[in-house]
Amino acid sequence: MIEDVTFLHSNWIAYIAIGAIVLWLVFVWKEWSHFGKTKFWINITVALFAIMSIAVIALKPAVPILGKNTKVAVLTNGYDTKQLDSLKKVHKRIQTFPYKANQPIFKNIHTSDTVFVLGEGVAPFDFWQLEDHKVHYINSDSPSGVVRFQYDHSRVVGEQLQFEGLYNNPTKGNRLILEGPGGNGLDSISLESGKKQSFQLATHLKSVGTYTFSLVETDSLGKLLSKDPIPIKVLDRKGLKILIVNGFPTFETKYLKNYLAEMGHEVLVKSRITRGKYKFEYFNTDRIPIGAFSEKSLQPFDLVILDATTAKNVGQRSRTALENAIREKGLGLFIQPDDDFFRFRKDEVAFDFDREKSTETSLIDSPKNTIGKYPFIFKDQFQLQAIHKNNTENIVSAYKHLGKGKVSTTVLESTYELLLNGKTTDYQQLWSEIISSIGKKESAEVSWDEHSILGIKDQSYSFTLRTAIPEPEVITEEGYRIAMRSDIDISNLWTGITYPKKLGWNRLSIAQDTAAVLDYFVTDTTTWKSKSRYDNILRNRRQFDRQTEKVTKQISPAAPINPIGFYIFFLLCIGYLWLAPKLGKE
Repeated sequence: MIEDVTFLHSNWIAYIAIGAIVLWLVFVWKEWSHFGKTKFWINITVALFAIMSIAVIALKPAVPILGKNTKVAVLTNGYDTKQLDSLKKVHKRIQTFPYKANQPIFKNIHTSDTVFVLGEGVAPFDFWQLEDHKVHYINSDSPSGVVRFQYDHSRVVGEQLQFEGLYNNPTKGNRLILEGPGGNGLDSISLESGKKQSFQLATHLKSVGTYTFSLVETDSLGKLLSKDPIPIKVLDRKGLKILIVNGFPTFETKYLKNYLAEMGHEVLVKSRITRGKYKFEYFNTDRIPIGAFSEKSLQPFDLVILDATTAKNVGQRSRTALENAIREKGLGLFIQPDDDFFRFRKDEVAFDFDREKSTETSLIDSPKNTIGKYPFIFKDQFQLQAIHKNNTENIVSAYKHLGKGKVSTTVLESTYELLLNGKTTDYQQLWSEIISSIGKKESAEVSWDEHSILGIKDQSYSFTLRTAIPEPEVITEEGYRIAMRSDIDISNLWTGITYPKKLGWNRLSIAQDTAAVLDYFVTDTTTWKSKSRYDNILRNRRQFDRQTEKVTKQISPAAPINPIGFYIFFLLCIGYLWLAPKLGKE
């Protein structure tokens, strides 16, 4: 019990101790004339007890309100009553506290022992209230509904919106529908019975702008069960200037150049017919002469596509000019492989491959469509950036950075067969992702990090931007200025936080450059409920699993001990010191 005693005025201990010692030494000096006699030792001892009792009164001793064996249960949304009943059977005196976000969890009472958190867990901004407690998190079952999803928030007009997700505890017969901004159904899928079901919905994007698609769930009778927003920004297509050089005409290039031209790119094709003779084709561009690679001849182009033979046999001067254009100007290079390409020496190609037997594969994005491939896959190495992976998670197309530019290739073979088999959309999607990944990018003065454009009303929305502007001033549509924080190591990297008040599309802009804007979508807590609950469960697991690994100092409020006993003891000591000289002999 004594180890539970604390002092409310513990910050006064040093001063009171010094004063008590000085006072006791004065009393010893006063009694020094009786040194060596019995009453000397009795008097200074009684004086010490008197001084100690008054010092304790001044420090205000206290004991914890709750005992060491106290358990507390914090009840959050979705908690299981059976779990609570089980806890009450084990811990008879357990106290329960209903949780409300952004309010004191225990109010005026805290626990000095163990806290059990039941249900979906506390909000992340309330984790601090449990930092000094031993916490056991007992989560509820994972919620039913869409608990995971992913899609590209920004796409180019003409490309596909591909929405992929994971549905937990689906109900057989229910349907998921991808609705357009006008409420028209664009794609749908039926749910099957089981614990989890992955799904994919897709549609083509036909016009530029900011749009709000929706994921709708209906039952087997068509009754609306839920409707959640899918915001997306559709950007205008930026035409690239592309140079294709082949050692001989191929079907792959024949269909690729037609696709690139249809997409509005400026394409120049140079194909060798015989030794020293070339055929030139121009699409969406003026006729310009192109000979050996040089700094001047490569200057207009954003992307160069070479077949493996041309890439291997290019002259040293042309190779140097090509590498300089990639490193210094940001030019993109794509190498069309052949059988000999995978036997190149390592100093001639920037990629390493592993051999495998399979000569067909299917991509994660389109698992039902098989594509021919060479019997190789990429070695997943440092700096290798995947563009496409197959259904076994192996990389089948990728790029590496080379200075400001990128060098890319693939193990896929004869992708034009997708067109011949009527898979036009899959062919276009495949090459659209390759071209957009490696083409030369314009260096924007302001670049926003768009890892998520979905925000919650009245909750924090954080964003990041890179800019050469020394002190960017970010403002909201309402004209409020957002305080920005610069990264300590990267001077052009800035982060900020805002709390949006308006539902729907919101915009942030920079005062120094009003054209540099970030559009993001704000919804409320009534949407994507299953995902929000699931994410909160995972956050609580991570938080409290880490917390239980370390020893925590338990804190409990204390109640002052009634000082009447110390006063009585003090009076008895002082009374003895006053009465003893009168009864004894001087």
